[in-house]
Amino acid sequence: MRPILPLELVGNEKFDFDLYDDKGQIVYKKGETLTPGVLIKLCSIKIFVKDESTIANNEKILKYKSVIPDQVAKTLVSISKNILKKIYSNEKPDLAGCNEATEIILEEVSNNLEKIDCISQLKIFDEYTFSHTVNVSTMSTALGMSLGLDENELKELALGALLHDIGKMLVPKDILNKPAKLDAEEFEVMKSHSLLGYRYILDNINLPDKIAKVALDHQENYGGGGYPNGLKGTEINFYAQITAITDTYDALTSNRIYKRAIDSDKAIDIMLLEGSDRFNPYILDQFVKITDYKNKPDEENRDI
Repeated sequence: MRPILPLELVGNEKFDFDLYDDKGQIVYKKGETLTPGVLIKLCSIKIFVKDESTIANNEKILKYKSVIPDQVAKTLVSISKNILKKIYSNEKPDLAGCNEATEIILEEVSNNLEKIDCISQLKIFDEYTFSHTVNVSTMSTALGMSLGLDENELKELALGALLHDIGKMLVPKDILNKPAKLDAEEFEVMKSHSLLGYRYILDNINLPDKIAKVALDHQENYGGGGYPNGLKGTEINFYAQITAITDTYDALTSNRIYKRAIDSDKAIDIMLLEGSDRFNPYILDQFVKITDYKNKPDEENRDI
């Protein structure tokens, strides 16, 4: 069984599967409405979901196994947990931990990028809330390397991508933890996470503006119409343009409590349909090249 965080219950009215406590007893029956009372009950105990949403299934949906060693993955997830939990509790995160994660990510990507067939091999599989930030940072670093960024730029990119979603920890908890669907006004508040994260990185972690702007701009659309500022094209922070691609890819290829992962090719199909409306077309094209897109063995050997 896979442990579930209260944050993974956000924005849902009900689920079509059971949840269990650490003794294997059902504490939530599928179809039950996630009222505030039910959510409070679930937040007070350890809860788990059975195999249909397990990490193993997450790994199987992708063609290749992760090359990140288990111990390294555990270290990165532990650092991510510490960062996000401190922000959620209104405590200042340790910049040393952020820098440690960045150095580990740079080392792992540098050592493995030339050895892998698909960027998904740089993903780790753990609780989505914590592994997502690590995966986005790792894959952004790999994409940055393929784009020819220098070492200092890669460090800035890796750190900005690692912190891209921290603003969600600063959204009012009654909205962040609301079990029912957010209304239009509440959704606008949720969207403020980009600006909240940006200000927090500048004011509390004291990082440069171009790193903080990854959090601010990663929901902007290359063709316009994104948020919070409706930027387009080169108005969008370059690191954020990279992060937007890996953020979307990891979300699509990861199991969530409310949705199953899809395979890499299907994820790329979706992203290509969005095209330049959502993503920088040059960066997206470079990303596709390192995902082994539709490179099936039977196609490789067709003319042999």
